[in-house]
Amino acid sequence: MSEQIDTAIRWGSERIAQCSESARLDAELLLAHYLDKPRSFLYARPEQNLSEASWKKYQKLVQERLKPTPIAYLLGAREFYSLEFASTPAALVPRPETELLVELALQQIPRQHPFRICDLGTGSGIIAITLKIERPLADICATDIDPACLELARENARRHEVAIDFIESDWYQQLPAGLEFDLIVSNPPYIAVDHPFLALGDLPAEPDIALTPGTTGLEALQQIIGHAHEYLVEGGYLILEHGYDQQALVAELLESFGFSEIRCENDYNQLPRTSIAKLVDNLNPRA
Repeated sequence: MSEQIDTAIRWGSERIAQCSESARLDAELLLAHYLDKPRSFLYARPEQNLSEASWKKYQKLVQERLKPTPIAYLLGAREFYSLEFASTPAALVPRPETELLVELALQQIPRQHPFRICDLGTGSGIIAITLKIERPLADICATDIDPACLELARENARRHEVAIDFIESDWYQQLPAGLEFDLIVSNPPYIAVDHPFLALGDLPAEPDIALTPGTTGLEALQQIIGHAHEYLVEGGYLILEHGYDQQALVAELLESFGFSEIRCENDYNQLPRTSIAKLVDNLNPRA
């Protein structure tokens, strides 16, 4: 027995509401994805019957969503900064909040001449690739400790036909000697390992390494800020995404390692999410 398109969507929405605040949208996306049609097709033919095979497959997709499995993993893609990126369980699902980091970075990157950028913990590569698309003259390297993430990032770079130097590295550790950057950006893990937030929504299905760096949630931020002066030119900028309750601690760390002009910008939910700072006192200048 099969169902009509509108009935199937209602059925899916009612169940997905257990795990998603966008249940109707999720239900539509899953059905359109399986049918290989745009969502407009669903609106145009609400009374069209699904084949029995399609109905059964759709039911299975809804059950996968309920585990929960992030919708981006089921679709295999996610939109970020109006671009589409492949998304798999290897990396964190791209989030709209991270577009703020991209916007702040673009304000610092000139359009007319080369600029050296490092994206630490690149994940699926969304930050590095978006910056390269928007600023083609920039020379960008992107690091990640996880080979599976780098494979996904390289796939996304090929999709968007951009050249980025991807390096397997634990933050700065495996960067080639002598590299210097005008800008370092990062969306590192910043949630404390015992924070109840990690049990909410789709987070249990996303990779722990991309969510929590350890006991306090500050471990990765401390590493990135503490060694940035070894790789940033004097006058270079560091831009970091962090927890909404970490603004003051991040600012203290930045100041203690020679940064000034420190400011934090609110995300689209009006939460202090992304800090930017300028290195004015290089504590360990390169020879």
